[in-house]
Amino acid sequence: MPDTPPPSSLSSGTFPVLATLALVLFCAGCFGTPDTGKGTAVLPGNETGQVEDLCTFDHLIGDAELHLTKGDACYFNSHTPMDFLDDLRMHPDTQVMVIDVPDNWITHADAELLMQEIDSPETAAPVVSPISSYWPFNRTSTVGNEALFLLEGYRTGKYPPGLCSISYFEPNRTEVRLWWDTHGKWNFPEERESVRIVQDSHPELKGYPSDTFPPRSIRTEKTPEGWYVAFIQEGSGLPILSARCYCVGNDRNVTLTGTVNHSIMVMVQDFSPKRCG
Repeated sequence: MPDTPPPSSLSSGTFPVLATLALVLFCAGCFGTPDTGKGTAVLPGNETGQVEDLCTFDHLIGDAELHLTKGDACYFNSHTPMDFLDDLRMHPDTQVMVIDVPDNWITHADAELLMQEIDSPETAAPVVSPISSYWPFNRTSTVGNEALFLLEGYRTGKYPPGLCSISYFEPNRTEVRLWWDTHGKWNFPEERESVRIVQDSHPELKGYPSDTFPPRSIRTEKTPEGWYVAFIQEGSGLPILSARCYCVGNDRNVTLTGTVNHSIMVMVQDFSPKRCG
């Protein structure tokens, strides 16, 4: 009698059905999660795997909690100050929080274009810092005011240069035009920029000026070749304990021109940054 195969609980017609079912479940993702690629996250509300675009103006005026990431840098790395000013112009009924921008984002060429906008009365969105206690609800700025806020950022080397572009910021257009005609147009450093240039080159001097004991002060002197800047350590009973003097040329190069390493009987107001004494 021929051998009889062992009994099975599955009929021969069951295998194609199971194979088909397994294929359907696999395609539906039941046997694993789809590979979105290295570094690609599926964000909440974005289950398609598309990364949210952080480089748009919409991101800057979106959810503040999401905005307080470094998404700022993405927008400002891909947009010029004039692009930003145009976005502020096109969205006057919102407020824009700016954390910071890349170093040297506002260039001399940008400043020249911004100067052409400082009298514009067109409405624009105000800019606010995340550390500001004031939020400009239901208030608009102007293109001219925002151009001046950007120019202030160019002059101070930091944008935003203040807590808010309205209420806290009161630009003087006459002073700005005078600065542009005497320094800005020629790309010469002005007084406060010269101080900042030296401090950027020598971070140990960023504690000047200071009213803490012993007091520290800064003296400047303008010459045709640039600015002389002195960082003075004041004394108690003696006017000056020590000083370091620099020249910031019109080309923005910094040169150490002298040091005072001992007490001298010269009043601070009589100290010459050019002579370093």
